[in-house]
Amino acid sequence: MLYKPSKGRFKDIMVFWHEGKYVLFSMYSKSAVIKSEPGDYRNVWSAESDDGVHWREVGPVIEDAPFPIWAMAVHKVGDKFIMNHGSFGAESKQNVIRFWESTDLRNWEYTGADRDLYPDERWYDKMSRLDCMSVVAMVEDNKTVYYGYATGPGGFLRSEDGINWEGLPHPKIDWGGIQPPPTSDDEGILEIGGCQEIDGRFYLVGGWFNMMGMSGYGTYTLVGDSAVGPFRPDPAAYRLCGNSLRWVALWARFFHNESDLLVNGYMYDGFTYEKGLTWLPPIKKAVVDEYGHLRLGYWNGNDAIKGAAIDLGDGILHVGPNGAEPTKTKRGWEITADPEINSTARLNVPTNIAILDLDLPIEQGVVIEGNIRAYSKESRIVTPGIGFYLQETAEQGTAILLEGLGLTKIGLATLEASKVVFDWQDVIGPGCASAAGIVPGKTHKFKLLVREKMFELYLDDMLAQTFNTTHAPGEPGRTPSRLGLLVQNGVGAFEDVRAWQMNI
Repeated sequence: MLYKPSKGRFKDIMVFWHEGKYVLFSMYSKSAVIKSEPGDYRNVWSAESDDGVHWREVGPVIEDAPFPIWAMAVHKVGDKFIMNHGSFGAESKQNVIRFWESTDLRNWEYTGADRDLYPDERWYDKMSRLDCMSVVAMVEDNKTVYYGYATGPGGFLRSEDGINWEGLPHPKIDWGGIQPPPTSDDEGILEIGGCQEIDGRFYLVGGWFNMMGMSGYGTYTLVGDSAVGPFRPDPAAYRLCGNSLRWVALWARFFHNESDLLVNGYMYDGFTYEKGLTWLPPIKKAVVDEYGHLRLGYWNGNDAIKGAAIDLGDGILHVGPNGAEPTKTKRGWEITADPEINSTARLNVPTNIAILDLDLPIEQGVVIEGNIRAYSKESRIVTPGIGFYLQETAEQGTAILLEGLGLTKIGLATLEASKVVFDWQDVIGPGCASAAGIVPGKTHKFKLLVREKMFELYLDDMLAQTFNTTHAPGEPGRTPSRLGLLVQNGVGAFEDVRAWQMNI
Protein backbone atom coordinates (compact mmCIF):
# COMPACT_ATOMS: atom_id res chain seq x y z
CA MET A 1 0.00 0.00 0.00
CA LEU A 2 2.84 2.39 0.87
CA TYR A 3 5.74 1.15 -1.19
CA LYS A 4 6.96 -1.32 -3.81
CA PRO A 5 10.04 -1.17 -6.07
CA SER A 6 9.86 1.08 -9.12
CA LYS A 7 11.01 -1.85 -11.23
CA GLY A 8 10.91 -5.62 -10.79
CA ARG A 9 9.16 -7.02 -7.74
CA PHE A 10 9.93 -8.02 -4.18
CA LYS A 11 8.54 -10.46 -1.62
CA ASP A 12 9.00 -11.43 2.05
CA ILE A 13 9.79 -7.97 3.39
CA MET A 14 11.56 -7.13 6.64
CA VAL A 15 12.25 -3.73 8.24
CA PHE A 16 15.28 -3.01 10.45
CA TRP A 17 15.74 0.19 12.47
CA HIS A 18 19.18 1.64 13.15
CA GLU A 19 20.27 5.08 14.35
CA GLY A 20 17.08 6.89 13.39
CA LYS A 21 16.65 5.22 10.02
CA TYR A 22 14.23 2.52 8.86
CA VAL A 23 15.87 0.10 6.43
CA LEU A 24 13.88 -2.35 4.32
CA PHE A 25 15.25 -5.61 2.92
CA SER A 26 13.52 -8.12 0.71
CA MET A 27 14.10 -10.95 -1.72
CA TYR A 28 13.94 -9.40 -5.18
CA SER A 29 13.41 -10.33 -8.82
CA LYS A 30 14.51 -8.02 -11.61
CA SER A 31 11.54 -9.19 -13.65
CA ALA A 32 8.09 -7.73 -13.03
CA VAL A 33 6.50 -10.89 -14.44
CA ILE A 34 4.94 -12.79 -11.57
CA LYS A 35 6.58 -16.21 -11.25
CA SER A 36 7.50 -18.44 -8.36
CA GLU A 37 10.58 -20.35 -9.55
CA PRO A 38 13.29 -20.46 -6.85
CA GLY A 39 15.97 -19.19 -9.20
CA ASP A 40 13.99 -16.09 -10.07
CA TYR A 41 15.06 -14.50 -6.77
CA ARG A 42 18.84 -14.01 -6.50
CA ASN A 43 18.93 -10.46 -5.19
CA VAL A 44 18.26 -8.43 -2.04
CA TRP A 45 16.38 -5.17 -2.50
CA SER A 46 16.72 -2.30 -0.02
CA ALA A 47 14.98 0.99 0.65
CA GLU A 48 15.37 3.55 3.45
CA SER A 49 13.03 5.86 5.33
CA ASP A 50 13.39 8.57 7.95
CA ASP A 51 9.80 8.19 9.18
CA GLY A 52 8.74 4.63 8.31
CA VAL A 53 6.21 5.95 5.79
CA HIS A 54 8.08 7.65 2.93
CA TRP A 55 10.65 5.38 1.30
CA ARG A 56 13.58 6.16 -0.98
CA GLU A 57 15.06 3.38 -3.04
CA VAL A 58 18.56 2.08 -2.44
CA GLY A 59 18.15 -0.73 -4.98
CA PRO A 60 19.82 -4.14 -4.94
CA VAL A 61 22.39 -4.43 -2.17
CA ILE A 62 23.06 -8.07 -3.10
CA GLU A 63 22.82 -8.78 -6.80
CA ASP A 64 22.93 -11.89 -9.01
CA ALA A 65 23.98 -14.29 -6.26
CA PRO A 66 25.05 -17.80 -7.41
CA PHE A 67 22.15 -19.28 -5.45
CA PRO A 68 18.51 -18.37 -4.75
CA ILE A 69 17.90 -15.82 -1.99
CA TRP A 70 14.58 -16.22 -0.21
CA ALA A 71 13.17 -14.72 3.00
CA MET A 72 15.72 -13.03 5.25
CA ALA A 73 16.31 -11.49 8.67
CA VAL A 74 18.99 -9.16 10.04
CA HIS A 75 20.41 -8.92 13.55
CA LYS A 76 23.36 -7.01 15.03
CA VAL A 77 26.40 -8.51 16.75
CA GLY A 78 28.95 -5.99 17.99
CA ASP A 79 29.74 -3.64 15.12
CA LYS A 80 28.52 -6.10 12.47
CA PHE A 81 25.13 -6.74 10.93
CA ILE A 82 24.35 -10.38 10.14
CA MET A 83 21.84 -11.28 7.44
CA ASN A 84 20.52 -14.83 7.17
CA HIS A 85 18.24 -16.06 4.41
CA GLY A 86 16.71 -19.26 3.14
CA SER A 87 18.19 -20.88 0.07
CA PHE A 88 18.38 -24.13 -1.87
CA GLY A 89 21.10 -26.75 -1.53
CA ALA A 90 22.73 -28.85 -4.20
CA GLU A 91 19.76 -31.20 -4.30
CA SER A 92 17.42 -28.27 -5.09
CA LYS A 93 15.87 -28.61 -1.65
CA GLN A 94 15.04 -25.54 0.43
CA ASN A 95 17.20 -26.81 3.25
CA VAL A 96 19.95 -24.28 3.84
CA ILE A 97 20.40 -20.91 5.55
CA ARG A 98 23.19 -18.74 4.18
CA PHE A 99 24.84 -15.78 5.92
CA TRP A 100 26.13 -12.35 4.90
CA GLU A 101 27.90 -9.66 6.95
CA SER A 102 27.95 -5.87 6.71
CA THR A 103 29.12 -2.87 8.70
CA ASP A 104 26.85 -0.30 7.03
CA LEU A 105 23.68 -2.21 5.97
CA ARG A 106 24.53 -1.53 2.31
CA ASN A 107 27.65 -3.48 1.45
CA TRP A 108 27.25 -7.18 2.18
CA GLU A 109 29.80 -10.01 2.01
CA TYR A 110 28.83 -13.67 1.79
CA THR A 111 30.49 -15.59 4.63
CA GLY A 112 31.10 -18.68 2.50
CA ALA A 113 29.84 -22.22 2.09
CA ASP A 114 31.58 -23.38 5.27
CA ARG A 115 29.20 -21.20 7.28
CA ASP A 116 26.08 -22.42 5.46
CA LEU A 117 23.66 -23.99 7.89
CA TYR A 118 21.79 -27.24 7.16
CA PRO A 119 19.33 -29.16 9.36
CA ASP A 120 21.12 -30.80 12.29
CA GLU A 121 21.27 -34.48 11.33
CA ARG A 122 21.27 -35.56 14.95
CA TRP A 123 17.53 -34.92 14.94
CA TYR A 124 16.41 -34.04 11.41
CA ASP A 125 16.66 -35.23 7.83
CA LYS A 126 19.21 -33.11 5.95
CA MET A 127 16.71 -32.71 3.10
CA SER A 128 14.01 -31.20 5.34
CA ARG A 129 13.15 -27.54 4.98
CA LEU A 130 15.25 -24.87 6.71
CA ASP A 131 14.41 -21.29 5.83
CA CYS A 132 15.19 -17.88 7.38
CA MET A 133 15.40 -17.49 11.14
CA SER A 134 14.29 -14.72 13.45
CA VAL A 135 17.00 -14.09 16.06
CA VAL A 136 16.38 -13.26 19.73
CA ALA A 137 19.27 -12.16 21.94
CA MET A 138 18.94 -12.72 25.66
CA VAL A 139 21.09 -13.00 28.79
CA GLU A 140 21.77 -16.42 30.30
CA ASP A 141 24.26 -16.92 33.14
CA ASN A 142 25.42 -13.31 32.80
CA LYS A 143 26.27 -13.59 29.10
CA THR A 144 24.39 -12.87 25.90
CA VAL A 145 23.23 -15.87 23.89
CA TYR A 146 21.15 -16.02 20.73
CA TYR A 147 18.19 -18.20 19.78
CA GLY A 148 17.12 -18.63 16.18
CA TYR A 149 13.55 -19.46 15.20
CA ALA A 150 13.45 -20.62 11.58
CA THR A 151 10.85 -22.19 9.33
CA GLY A 152 11.22 -25.96 9.07
CA PRO A 153 11.24 -28.92 11.46
CA GLY A 154 14.90 -28.29 12.30
CA GLY A 155 14.37 -24.58 12.68
CA PHE A 156 15.28 -24.10 16.34
CA LEU A 157 18.90 -23.03 16.83
CA ARG A 158 21.23 -21.55 19.41
CA SER A 159 24.43 -19.49 19.19
CA GLU A 160 26.96 -18.32 21.74
CA ASP A 161 28.19 -15.47 19.54
CA GLY A 162 25.30 -14.71 17.14
CA ILE A 163 27.41 -15.95 14.22
CA ASN A 164 27.98 -19.70 14.62
CA TRP A 165 24.88 -21.84 15.17
CA GLU A 166 23.98 -25.30 16.36
CA GLY A 167 20.66 -27.04 15.94
CA LEU A 168 18.41 -27.95 18.84
CA PRO A 169 15.45 -30.31 19.07
CA HIS A 170 12.27 -28.51 18.16
CA PRO A 171 10.71 -26.80 21.20
CA LYS A 172 7.69 -28.55 22.61
CA ILE A 173 4.32 -27.24 21.52
CA ASP A 174 1.26 -27.91 23.62
CA TRP A 175 -1.61 -27.44 21.19
CA GLY A 176 -4.18 -27.57 23.99
CA GLY A 177 -6.99 -28.90 21.84
CA ILE A 178 -6.34 -26.60 18.87
CA GLN A 179 -5.79 -28.51 15.66
CA PRO A 180 -2.17 -28.13 14.48
CA PRO A 181 -1.56 -26.82 10.96
CA PRO A 182 -2.16 -29.54 8.33
CA THR A 183 1.40 -29.69 7.06
CA SER A 184 3.78 -32.35 5.83
CA ASP A 185 6.68 -33.53 7.99
CA ASP A 186 9.34 -31.66 6.04
CA GLU A 187 7.59 -28.27 6.30
CA GLY A 188 7.52 -27.83 10.08
CA ILE A 189 4.66 -26.37 12.06
CA LEU A 190 4.48 -22.82 10.70
CA GLU A 191 6.39 -20.47 8.44
CA ILE A 192 8.01 -18.53 11.27
CA GLY A 193 7.86 -14.77 10.85
CA GLY A 194 9.31 -13.71 14.18
CA CYS A 195 9.79 -14.28 17.88
CA GLN A 196 9.92 -11.58 20.54
CA GLU A 197 10.29 -11.47 24.30
CA ILE A 198 7.69 -9.13 25.81
CA ASP A 199 7.38 -8.74 29.58
CA GLY A 200 9.07 -12.07 30.23
CA ARG A 201 6.98 -14.08 27.74
CA PHE A 202 7.99 -15.21 24.25
CA TYR A 203 5.61 -14.57 21.37
CA LEU A 204 6.23 -16.82 18.36
CA VAL A 205 4.33 -15.87 15.22
CA GLY A 206 4.10 -17.81 12.00
CA GLY A 207 1.83 -18.38 9.04
CA TRP A 208 0.08 -21.24 7.32
CA PHE A 209 -2.92 -22.13 5.19
CA ASN A 210 -6.33 -23.70 5.73
CA MET A 211 -6.83 -22.84 9.38
CA MET A 212 -9.98 -21.95 11.30
CA GLY A 213 -12.26 -23.04 8.49
CA MET A 214 -10.91 -20.83 5.69
CA SER A 215 -8.41 -21.66 2.96
CA GLY A 216 -6.33 -18.47 2.95
CA TYR A 217 -2.94 -17.81 4.49
CA GLY A 218 -3.00 -16.55 8.07
CA THR A 219 -0.57 -15.50 10.78
CA TYR A 220 -0.88 -17.22 14.16
CA THR A 221 0.50 -16.62 17.65
CA LEU A 222 1.99 -19.13 20.09
CA VAL A 223 3.19 -18.03 23.54
CA GLY A 224 5.82 -19.52 25.82
CA ASP A 225 7.27 -18.66 29.22
CA SER A 226 10.85 -19.27 28.07
CA ALA A 227 12.88 -19.16 24.88
CA VAL A 228 12.77 -22.95 24.61
CA GLY A 229 9.05 -23.31 25.26
CA PRO A 230 6.79 -25.07 25.65
CA PHE A 231 4.79 -22.82 23.33
CA ARG A 232 1.01 -22.80 23.35
CA PRO A 233 -1.50 -21.29 20.92
CA ASP A 234 -3.36 -18.30 22.33
CA PRO A 235 -6.99 -19.35 21.74
CA ALA A 236 -8.46 -15.89 22.34
CA ALA A 237 -6.07 -14.19 19.89
CA TYR A 238 -4.68 -17.07 17.84
CA ARG A 239 -5.17 -15.50 14.40
CA LEU A 240 -3.23 -12.25 14.42
CA CYS A 241 -5.46 -10.69 11.77
CA GLY A 242 -8.73 -11.74 10.11
CA ASN A 243 -9.69 -15.15 8.81
CA SER A 244 -9.63 -15.17 5.05
CA LEU A 245 -10.24 -17.16 1.90
CA ARG A 246 -7.28 -15.36 0.37
CA TRP A 247 -3.58 -14.63 0.73
CA VAL A 248 -3.68 -10.94 1.55
CA ALA A 249 -1.59 -9.95 4.57
CA LEU A 250 1.42 -12.06 5.53
CA TRP A 251 4.28 -12.10 8.02
CA ALA A 252 4.76 -10.44 11.36
CA ARG A 253 8.37 -9.29 11.77
CA PHE A 254 9.22 -7.57 15.05
CA PHE A 255 11.62 -4.65 15.31
CA HIS A 256 12.26 -1.77 17.74
CA ASN A 257 12.65 1.91 17.01
CA GLU A 258 13.68 4.40 19.69
CA SER A 259 10.41 4.07 21.63
CA ASP A 260 8.12 1.33 20.31
CA LEU A 261 8.02 -2.36 19.50
CA LEU A 262 6.78 -2.47 15.92
CA VAL A 263 5.66 -5.07 13.42
CA ASN A 264 5.98 -5.07 9.67
CA GLY A 265 4.44 -7.47 7.20
CA TYR A 266 3.67 -7.47 3.52
CA MET A 267 0.54 -7.61 1.43
CA TYR A 268 -0.65 -8.49 -2.08
CA ASP A 269 -2.83 -6.46 -4.41
CA GLY A 270 -4.16 -9.68 -5.97
CA PHE A 271 -5.76 -12.95 -4.88
CA THR A 272 -2.43 -14.70 -4.07
CA TYR A 273 1.24 -14.00 -4.64
CA GLU A 274 0.98 -15.62 -8.08
CA LYS A 275 -1.83 -13.21 -8.97
CA GLY A 276 -0.68 -9.90 -7.52
CA LEU A 277 2.29 -7.72 -6.68
CA THR A 278 3.74 -7.39 -3.20
CA TRP A 279 3.52 -4.10 -1.29
CA LEU A 280 4.68 -2.84 2.08
CA PRO A 281 1.61 -1.95 4.18
CA PRO A 282 1.70 0.55 7.05
CA ILE A 283 3.88 -0.48 9.98
CA LYS A 284 1.92 -1.63 13.05
CA LYS A 285 2.52 -1.24 16.76
CA ALA A 286 2.82 -4.46 18.74
CA VAL A 287 0.29 -4.31 21.59
CA VAL A 288 0.05 -6.83 24.41
CA ASP A 289 -3.18 -6.25 26.31
CA GLU A 290 -3.86 -6.72 30.00
CA TYR A 291 -4.61 -10.40 29.42
CA GLY A 292 -1.33 -11.09 27.63
CA HIS A 293 -2.78 -11.28 24.11
CA LEU A 294 -0.65 -9.98 21.23
CA ARG A 295 -2.53 -7.62 18.93
CA LEU A 296 -1.67 -5.14 16.17
CA GLY A 297 -2.33 -1.48 16.85
CA TYR A 298 -2.20 1.70 14.82
CA TRP A 299 1.28 3.23 14.89
CA ASN A 300 1.03 7.01 15.23
CA GLY A 301 4.05 7.41 12.96
CA ASN A 302 1.70 6.56 10.08
CA ASP A 303 0.08 9.98 10.49
CA ALA A 304 2.98 11.26 8.37
CA ILE A 305 1.09 9.92 5.36
CA LYS A 306 -1.61 12.59 5.62
CA GLY A 307 -1.29 15.25 2.97
CA ALA A 308 -3.84 17.79 1.76
CA ALA A 309 -7.25 17.72 3.43
CA ILE A 310 -10.24 16.63 1.32
CA ASP A 311 -13.61 18.33 1.64
CA LEU A 312 -16.13 15.48 1.72
CA GLY A 313 -19.05 17.80 1.09
CA ASP A 314 -22.68 17.03 1.89
CA GLY A 315 -23.93 15.34 -1.27
CA ILE A 316 -25.17 11.75 -1.45
CA LEU A 317 -25.00 10.20 -4.91
CA HIS A 318 -26.92 6.99 -4.27
CA VAL A 319 -29.03 5.47 -1.52
CA GLY A 320 -30.47 2.01 -1.27
CA PRO A 321 -31.86 -0.42 -1.45
CA ASN A 322 -33.48 -0.80 2.02
CA GLY A 323 -33.77 2.48 3.83
CA ALA A 324 -34.58 6.13 3.93
CA GLU A 325 -32.57 9.10 2.70
CA PRO A 326 -29.64 9.94 5.00
CA THR A 327 -30.14 12.68 7.55
CA LYS A 328 -27.49 15.38 7.68
CA THR A 329 -26.54 16.18 11.26
CA LYS A 330 -24.29 18.80 12.80
CA ARG A 331 -21.46 16.30 13.00
CA GLY A 332 -22.07 14.14 9.92
CA TRP A 333 -24.71 11.76 8.63
CA GLU A 334 -27.29 9.43 10.13
CA ILE A 335 -28.37 6.51 7.96
CA THR A 336 -31.28 4.20 8.65
CA ALA A 337 -31.97 0.60 7.63
CA ASP A 338 -34.99 -0.19 9.78
CA PRO A 339 -36.11 -3.80 10.25
CA GLU A 340 -39.77 -4.69 9.86
CA ILE A 341 -40.44 -6.60 13.04
CA ASN A 342 -43.89 -7.91 12.15
CA SER A 343 -43.29 -8.57 8.46
CA THR A 344 -43.47 -12.18 7.34
CA ALA A 345 -42.37 -11.26 3.82
CA ARG A 346 -38.91 -9.90 4.59
CA LEU A 347 -36.27 -12.51 3.90
CA ASN A 348 -33.21 -10.26 3.92
CA VAL A 349 -31.64 -8.22 6.66
CA PRO A 350 -32.38 -4.57 5.76
CA THR A 351 -29.27 -2.84 4.46
CA ASN A 352 -28.79 0.77 3.44
CA ILE A 353 -25.77 2.12 1.57
CA ALA A 354 -25.31 5.85 1.06
CA ILE A 355 -22.56 6.70 -1.43
CA LEU A 356 -20.88 10.08 -1.09
CA ASP A 357 -21.08 12.23 -4.20
CA LEU A 358 -17.34 12.71 -4.38
CA ASP A 359 -14.59 11.05 -6.42
CA LEU A 360 -11.79 10.26 -3.97
CA PRO A 361 -8.10 10.19 -5.05
CA ILE A 362 -7.87 6.50 -4.25
CA GLU A 363 -5.23 5.70 -6.85
CA GLN A 364 -2.88 8.08 -5.04
CA GLY A 365 -4.28 7.07 -1.68
CA VAL A 366 -6.69 8.48 0.87
CA VAL A 367 -6.95 8.41 4.67
CA ILE A 368 -10.43 8.69 6.20
CA GLU A 369 -11.05 9.04 9.94
CA GLY A 370 -14.02 9.63 12.16
CA ASN A 371 -16.47 8.12 14.62
CA ILE A 372 -19.20 5.55 14.06
CA ARG A 373 -22.10 4.42 16.22
CA ALA A 374 -24.86 1.90 15.48
CA TYR A 375 -28.10 1.45 17.39
CA SER A 376 -31.67 0.36 16.85
CA LYS A 377 -34.89 2.27 17.43
CA GLU A 378 -36.64 -1.04 18.01
CA SER A 379 -35.88 -2.46 21.47
CA ARG A 380 -36.15 -6.03 20.23
CA ILE A 381 -33.32 -5.53 17.75
CA VAL A 382 -29.96 -5.65 19.50
CA THR A 383 -27.56 -6.42 16.66
CA PRO A 384 -27.24 -3.45 14.29
CA GLY A 385 -24.24 -3.29 11.97
CA ILE A 386 -22.28 -0.41 10.52
CA GLY A 387 -19.41 -0.10 8.08
CA PHE A 388 -18.15 1.03 4.72
CA TYR A 389 -18.62 0.32 1.04
CA LEU A 390 -15.90 0.89 -1.56
CA GLN A 391 -17.79 1.40 -4.80
CA GLU A 392 -16.09 -0.35 -7.73
CA THR A 393 -18.87 -0.38 -10.34
CA ALA A 394 -22.43 0.93 -10.44
CA GLU A 395 -23.73 -2.29 -8.92
CA GLN A 396 -20.79 -3.76 -6.97
CA GLY A 397 -18.12 -2.94 -4.44
CA THR A 398 -16.28 -4.18 -1.38
CA ALA A 399 -18.28 -4.13 1.84
CA ILE A 400 -16.78 -3.89 5.33
CA LEU A 401 -19.45 -4.66 7.92
CA LEU A 402 -18.88 -4.39 11.68
CA GLU A 403 -21.69 -6.28 13.37
CA GLY A 404 -23.06 -5.97 16.87
CA LEU A 405 -22.39 -9.70 17.29
CA GLY A 406 -18.62 -9.36 17.65
CA LEU A 407 -17.95 -10.05 13.97
CA THR A 408 -16.37 -8.03 11.17
CA LYS A 409 -17.03 -9.26 7.64
CA ILE A 410 -15.37 -8.21 4.39
CA GLY A 411 -16.38 -9.22 0.88
CA LEU A 412 -18.16 -8.46 -2.36
CA ALA A 413 -21.51 -6.65 -2.17
CA THR A 414 -23.90 -6.61 -5.12
CA LEU A 415 -26.69 -4.03 -5.09
CA GLU A 416 -29.93 -5.42 -6.49
CA ALA A 417 -33.29 -3.69 -6.82
CA SER A 418 -34.58 -4.67 -3.39
CA LYS A 419 -31.63 -6.12 -1.50
CA VAL A 420 -27.88 -6.29 -1.11
CA VAL A 421 -26.28 -9.67 -1.77
CA PHE A 422 -23.04 -10.33 0.12
CA ASP A 423 -20.26 -12.77 -0.68
CA TRP A 424 -18.15 -12.71 2.48
CA GLN A 425 -14.47 -13.51 1.91
CA ASP A 426 -13.01 -12.65 5.32
CA VAL A 427 -14.52 -13.05 8.79
CA ILE A 428 -13.01 -11.58 11.96
CA GLY A 429 -14.40 -12.98 15.18
CA PRO A 430 -13.63 -15.45 17.98
CA GLY A 431 -10.01 -16.58 17.89
CA CYS A 432 -8.85 -13.48 16.01
CA ALA A 433 -6.65 -10.86 17.63
CA SER A 434 -7.96 -8.07 15.41
CA ALA A 435 -10.91 -5.78 16.03
CA ALA A 436 -14.16 -7.70 15.68
CA GLY A 437 -17.51 -5.93 15.41
CA ILE A 438 -18.85 -3.03 17.42
CA VAL A 439 -20.72 -2.54 20.68
CA PRO A 440 -24.25 -1.34 19.86
CA GLY A 441 -24.80 2.19 21.08
CA LYS A 442 -21.11 2.86 21.69
CA THR A 443 -19.10 5.40 19.72
CA HIS A 444 -16.06 3.86 18.04
CA LYS A 445 -13.16 5.62 16.36
CA PHE A 446 -12.14 4.42 12.89
CA LYS A 447 -9.27 4.90 10.44
CA LEU A 448 -9.67 3.70 6.85
CA LEU A 449 -6.67 3.81 4.49
CA VAL A 450 -7.31 3.09 0.81
CA ARG A 451 -4.87 3.06 -2.08
CA GLU A 452 -5.49 1.52 -5.48
CA LYS A 453 -6.92 -1.97 -4.82
CA MET A 454 -5.73 -2.17 -1.19
CA PHE A 455 -7.13 -0.96 2.11
CA GLU A 456 -6.69 -1.19 5.87
CA LEU A 457 -9.25 -0.58 8.60
CA TYR A 458 -8.54 0.24 12.24
CA LEU A 459 -11.19 0.37 14.94
CA ASP A 460 -10.35 2.21 18.15
CA ASP A 461 -6.72 2.22 17.00
CA MET A 462 -6.58 -1.58 16.63
CA LEU A 463 -6.18 -3.31 13.29
CA ALA A 464 -9.32 -4.87 11.89
CA GLN A 465 -7.82 -6.11 8.62
CA THR A 466 -5.50 -5.50 5.70
CA PHE A 467 -7.26 -6.50 2.49
CA ASN A 468 -7.83 -5.79 -1.21
CA THR A 469 -10.66 -5.61 -3.73
CA THR A 470 -9.82 -8.76 -5.71
CA HIS A 471 -12.82 -11.07 -5.51
CA ALA A 472 -11.89 -14.10 -7.64
CA PRO A 473 -8.62 -15.94 -8.41
CA GLY A 474 -8.64 -15.22 -12.13
CA GLU A 475 -9.76 -11.60 -11.96
CA PRO A 476 -7.79 -8.42 -11.28
CA GLY A 477 -8.87 -6.23 -8.41
CA ARG A 478 -10.93 -3.17 -9.18
CA THR A 479 -9.84 0.23 -7.96
CA PRO A 480 -12.77 1.84 -6.11
CA SER A 481 -13.72 5.44 -6.80
CA ARG A 482 -16.20 6.44 -4.11
CA LEU A 483 -16.86 5.77 -0.45
CA GLY A 484 -20.18 4.41 0.75
CA LEU A 485 -21.54 4.41 4.29
CA LEU A 486 -23.18 1.11 5.16
CA VAL A 487 -25.80 0.37 7.83
CA GLN A 488 -27.60 -2.88 8.53
CA ASN A 489 -30.53 -3.67 10.80
CA GLY A 490 -30.72 -0.32 12.53
CA VAL A 491 -29.40 3.23 12.51
CA GLY A 492 -25.81 4.28 11.88
CA ALA A 493 -24.22 7.60 12.82
CA PHE A 494 -21.08 8.72 10.97
CA GLU A 495 -19.64 11.72 12.79
CA ASP A 496 -16.59 13.98 12.59
CA VAL A 497 -15.54 12.29 9.37
CA ARG A 498 -12.41 13.82 7.82
CA ALA A 499 -10.24 12.82 4.88
CA TRP A 500 -6.73 13.47 3.58
CA GLN A 501 -4.94 12.70 0.37
CA MET A 502 -1.88 10.50 0.90
CA ASN A 503 1.34 12.40 0.30
CA ILE A 504 3.29 9.53 -1.22
